[in-house]
Amino acid sequence: MKLLLLNGNNLMEEYGEEQEKEFVKLLVSHQSLLQAFVVSLLPGSSETDDVVQNTNEVLWRKRAEFKLGTNFKAWALTTARLQAMSVQQRLKREKRACLDEEVCEAVFQEAMVKDPSETKEKLNFLNECIRLLQIKDQELVLHRYWEKSGLCEYAKATGRSVEALRASLYRIRTRLRKCIKLKLQHAHSGKGMI
Repeated sequence: MKLLLLNGNNLMEEYGEEQEKEFVKLLVSHQSLLQAFVVSLLPGSSETDDVVQNTNEVLWRKRAEFKLGTNFKAWALTTARLQAMSVQQRLKREKRACLDEEVCEAVFQEAMVKDPSETKEKLNFLNECIRLLQIKDQELVLHRYWEKSGLCEYAKATGRSVEALRASLYRIRTRLRKCIKLKLQHAHSGKGMI
């Protein structure tokens, strides 16, 4: 498939199969970074997957506007930020908590310096570390972060107090951070993975 587009001189250029393949590679290689970025802009929101999907749709629709060889990460993160801001504005109207603009800017600047492959590597290590947890801790993490429902419901279902669950989550997050850090150190020191 070839798309025809106008360049700065109003001349038609072909956006051919090779450019499209390269665009797809860029889009796929930045998915982990986009996901992490959106989650950091909309912490605790059940809409992060939708925002990432909408971002991908916009990037795909506007792919002919992207010039290969320029900064794809900046373009993709800016698009994701605009999509997330739209959700944040709606959350503000609904009187639901969300991050202020300064925090969003800080998150954006931090994401700009991240390597997409590093984010993917950390997510892979996170999955490995979660598998090392006790079953009850795995279930708590799954409930809290993937099912995106409140701790009150889970507390009732398990017969534990919300405070006990919060303490457990704090302990689990600390263990996961240490586990990921250790795996990263081993991976980058040439010793291989543990």
